[in-house]
Amino acid sequence: MMNRKQRKRTIIERYESFVPEWFNPFSEEAIRQAFEEGERSSERRFDVLESHEAVETIMRVANSFREDRGFEVTVTCSAEDIPDIPRDACFKYTRQCEEGSLPDCTQRIRNGEKVTMALVCEEGSLIGYGIAVTRDAETEIEIIDVDYYSRREADLKKTVQFGGQSFDVGVGHVVVLALMKACPRPFKVDATTPHSRYVFKSLGFLHDDRSGNPCILRME
Repeated sequence: MMNRKQRKRTIIERYESFVPEWFNPFSEEAIRQAFEEGERSSERRFDVLESHEAVETIMRVANSFREDRGFEVTVTCSAEDIPDIPRDACFKYTRQCEEGSLPDCTQRIRNGEKVTMALVCEEGSLIGYGIAVTRDAETEIEIIDVDYYSRREADLKKTVQFGGQSFDVGVGHVVVLALMKACPRPFKVDATTPHSRYVFKSLGFLHDDRSGNPCILRME
């Protein structure tokens, strides 16, 4: 199993060997490829299953993935538990120098918000986190953020076979499960990408029928 440093080196070498070619995103071939990619997406394939058993399987695999990799998972409501961001971390919503969504939780907690954070560390370094806020008898999962070199695309994952198809479980699943265990239901999330919607749907979230926005998912 590769650690983060090895995964980072592998990804850098992969991109260094990549020779880009001119690409027309509006060509018939590009449109066809985009459609086929959508059909192959984990979200779309999982939707077709419509299986509660598949959700239970993903949950079990996520727990075993966490144990097998030896991740340290902390769930906290205290600003004092917010860790330092690794110097070479590559998160989407949190940067170094105490900027971004995770460091911002310090002031939010001081302001009285009911913030819950799930922190996933590998070999002592933060590789993923989630932020949830409980208000009006509802918990909204606001952010799930995984280090670029610790995502499923970086091969930090566990694959499960179900319904004749393969589905990957990653750090995002571990983060969401930790928040689900710690926060009161019902849950709500605005999952704006197919990757994030797959994570939530594979853990039992469903589209909110009261909303016309397909990104709004709930778990009662």
